[in-house]
Amino acid sequence: MEIDRSMLESASVKRLKSQLGAIVDEYLLHDGWGHMELDMKILARQQKEVVVKAGREYRYIIDFKNAAPIGKGSENK
Repeated sequence: MEIDRSMLESASVKRLKSQLGAIVDEYLLHDGWGHMELDMKILARQQKEVVVKAGREYRYIIDFKNAAPIGKGSENK
């Protein structure tokens, strides 16, 4: 089963990736330490909520379609 990767090009995913990059840059330039958590959960209507915790909380809702169940995407036949 082929996974549709087109969701990775959506505006909401691009905003999420941009924010993650900005947080990593900020932590690298800071002369202390940092901690970041990323939580994802599946919502109704084929959506995922992504919460980035890094001093503040950043919430994103991502639309997705045919996500493969864990462990099913890499089966060899």
